Amino acid sequence: MSSWFKILEEKPDHPMSDVGEARKLLADLPENDPLKALDDVTSWLASVKDTPGFQPERRTNVIMLLDETGQPFQAELLQQYLAAPHLQDFKGLRLWRGIHGFMVELAEAYAVCAQEYAQEEKKPHALAELMPVICVRLLRAVAERMKLELMRYLDVEQAVWNQLCQHYSFAKANQFAETMVHAYPSHVIHTSPQKEFLRALILYVSSPATLAPNQIEVSSRIAARMASLFDLKETPDPDCPYYLDLSSPGAPRPVAAGFLATPAMRFFGAARAVPKLEDIARQSESGAIDPERRFGNEFTPDGKLTVLRHLQMYWGKTQPHRLGERRSISTTIEVAHSFRTISKLVARIELDQITCLSSEEAAELKERSEKVTLASEEVDFTTDTWPVLDISIGGVGGMIPQPSGAWAKIGALCGLKPQNSGLWWVGMIRRLHTGHQSKVHVGIEILAKKPLSVWLRSLGKGAERVSNWETSSGSFAYDYLPAILLPGTLSSEETSTMLMETGGYVPDGLYEAMMGEKSRNIRLVKLLEEGDDYERIRFQWLGSTDS
Repeated sequence: MSSWFKILEEKPDHPMSDVGEARKLLADLPENDPLKALDDVTSWLASVKDTPGFQPERRTNVIMLLDETGQPFQAELLQQYLAAPHLQDFKGLRLWRGIHGFMVELAEAYAVCAQEYAQEEKKPHALAELMPVICVRLLRAVAERMKLELMRYLDVEQAVWNQLCQHYSFAKANQFAETMVHAYPSHVIHTSPQKEFLRALILYVSSPATLAPNQIEVSSRIAARMASLFDLKETPDPDCPYYLDLSSPGAPRPVAAGFLATPAMRFFGAARAVPKLEDIARQSESGAIDPERRFGNEFTPDGKLTVLRHLQMYWGKTQPHRLGERRSISTTIEVAHSFRTISKLVARIELDQITCLSSEEAAELKERSEKVTLASEEVDFTTDTWPVLDISIGGVGGMIPQPSGAWAKIGALCGLKPQNSGLWWVGMIRRLHTGHQSKVHVGIEILAKKPLSVWLRSLGKGAERVSNWETSSGSFAYDYLPAILLPGTLSSEETSTMLMETGGYVPDGLYEAMMGEKSRNIRLVKLLEEGDDYERIRFQWLGSTDS
């Protein structure tokens, strides 16, 4: 009997032979260099995972400690990456590789823990109690790896689907797939292996290729909070428009008409979460959103609102489809970016065409225009030339050649000038995909082929018109804002859309569009989406103003 206990107490030939030794070594991590620190943790995970001789419980405890030590570094690096996630940026790629490598190694380390547990004939009680937490952390690490690959617009690797299916099946077979636990000691929200599994699947089917990296991060956080409203069923169901096959892992697919189900298939969906999304979106618009539903203070309220509307479209029972047939073409297109540069390039109402201004107002507007470059000819800018591969009525598909396009990301505004054309269009990057040899494919939605750059003169909000303020105070000065109209028909009384600089949208704001001899009043109706330097807004034409 004593020899049996002696065997149990033997330690492997490894510097981190137990939690105590591991803590001593981890105390020396460079706190002022999170990337180096995370790389060190990743190396330790690989070493502990691969070294023979660990008792399963001891190996598991050391891996859990390494995980908890690495999480703050991972969070800091992810925040740095999201601040500048451009696909052509080497620094960003280095950050991404550090985080991605940690998640890959973490999932594989926890997979060894699960495998050793499965091989134990008599399950140690302490290890059995840890297994739901281990499985939650394992599935979360796999989901984080998938999220990072989506942020680089890569095809999700097959290993992700293998691990998700294998370890969800493991949790189900051991009857703790729905066991609620705290993933980490500091977490206050309970989760389960099934919730982590569903969180990953729902994120994947939420059209992440049309989201910017920070929007993918917000979507992941929203999915985590909403996971209790997601459905996972063994038979087809109207609320579950997607499926995957646990016996043949791969990316989820939509359920098609005439579909033949098998016992290994699982059907899932997020339709029950859509009413909750709508409720949060309404509260977000009114500014009354609960702090618990803000999904991170580093994201602007309007940015979160854009994501909520996106998820409302893709979490329902029917999903939007791409419109318009694409036609292959071999040509090039000139590309510029930023709201102010595009304002300069597209057709515009020149200052000398605006006849409804006093001399003082004209001088003020001229000074303002030179500051924001709307009509200044002295602003330097550069354009890129991108190959075009296909085109449709509403979009352009092409390639971003290196080293150009470092600014390109989902939601970025761009000016487009086709070959042999003197006119600039306005477009927006809607899709990115990193393919073979890191070639970046881009899909651009054409917002307007005849945009018009104008000045807006503020008239107030709702009933609070500027004319009233002028009468009462006698000291009000008009405010002028640049805008790019994205016209349907300028003479129509229906709503249309325009672009304003970030911060320009005021609900029910009233403006005069300075359009030459006949200016027109408009009312802002709805904020549709926002980017780094613009807001796309729906507005209503109210009528003309005599010069």
